[in-house]
Amino acid sequence: MRIRFREKTAFEAARCMESSGELHNPGQGWYHVYTFRAKPDGGRPVEEEAWLDESCRQEQLALVLILIGDYRACEIPKEALLHIGQILEFFRRNGKEMILRFVYDNEGKGMEREPLTVSMVKRHMEQIGGAIWPYMEDILVLQGIFVGNWGEMHGSKFLGRDSVCDLMNTLYRATEGRCFLAVRTPAQWRTVADGSAEPGLEERLGLYNDGIFGSETDLGTYGTRTRAQAGETGSWSRGEELDWQEGCMDMTPNGGEILSGQPLTGYRQAAEVLGKMHASYLNSIYHPDQLEHWRRETVEEAGCWDGISGYDYIGRHLGYRFTVRNVTEKKGKELLVTVENTGFGNLCQEAECFLVTEYGDGRAVLRHLAADPGEWRSGQESLLRADISEGRAPGSRLFLTLKRRADGRVIRFANEGAGDRILLGGYPDR
Repeated sequence: MRIRFREKTAFEAARCMESSGELHNPGQGWYHVYTFRAKPDGGRPVEEEAWLDESCRQEQLALVLILIGDYRACEIPKEALLHIGQILEFFRRNGKEMILRFVYDNEGKGMEREPLTVSMVKRHMEQIGGAIWPYMEDILVLQGIFVGNWGEMHGSKFLGRDSVCDLMNTLYRATEGRCFLAVRTPAQWRTVADGSAEPGLEERLGLYNDGIFGSETDLGTYGTRTRAQAGETGSWSRGEELDWQEGCMDMTPNGGEILSGQPLTGYRQAAEVLGKMHASYLNSIYHPDQLEHWRRETVEEAGCWDGISGYDYIGRHLGYRFTVRNVTEKKGKELLVTVENTGFGNLCQEAECFLVTEYGDGRAVLRHLAADPGEWRSGQESLLRADISEGRAPGSRLFLTLKRRADGRVIRFANEGAGDRILLGGYPDR
């Protein structure tokens, strides 16, 4: 009797080519600033106040700055709280994730326009926490503690250690830890962390730097003394502060505004600094001299980035950027996928990873993988494992897809041909 052996189904891996294309992934990118008064503007529709021009319709983010200085001496009235909700609703309808900042001043006159007592600031935080509650999933980060010139935590009487810690803890409680918070400088971050921070606050606290490249200290963001000289809660020299950010600020959204120092900063140097800062977002119009300098620069390096502008290079590295580098099958039982995060930052929000098996008859089976994309760290390669011992069949193909848990939004891979999912390979029907 002739014994016939069944031919094994051989796996063929897809080619994994990196793409320099824009991904439009959530939680990162360029933003415009939109300024409002919490005080209703005589019945004027929010749609008129928050008109979106064509230059920013493709942006995923918007910095929404809301002035509350009209109420420095009293509680925020109900109609103003409702107006705040209408403003946030506008950006939700237009698919914008918000960087949110409440300020008493937007003209550099913080001392004049903030409340006389810290208790009033705390009461405003409690009120605003309730007003923004329905929109927590739409807020990427809430910047500052309301006080200071332009809400940037300088030029205020409430920036002593005790006041900063008290206000930040109050804001964290008012938002119940549901959105990321941010302070202006690393020294302020360390002050909060060293000042009896509410449990969980440190993990939700990032930085916003509105003086990037403006001077050697980023206009006072950093100091001039060494860490040993300044102490743990002091302002350190630029190099030490950037090293600290690289090691400690990797799991929160960080960003801010670029300024035009002299000389202007080239995109390569900027990318190195922004990578240490783990930058996720930047202002897309400020400062125009520096941004135009990047637009005029051309990337000259091997691979997919060659020939692209410095501006696009910077923008497409903001936040996380996942690229599948290699796919192999192990003994017909396991798929090994190597993923590199080439972005400046990391995925700070929870996401789910799925393996999709598409069969020759058109059926598709989606399976949840025990993987945490938040662990795919910037500048590193990570190994994803998927059990494929069942479901292999001639003519089937395997895909990988990522979705943000909060809203199911797809997170795209930076590979050629990848859309809402990336082809890993398959089993040809020979």
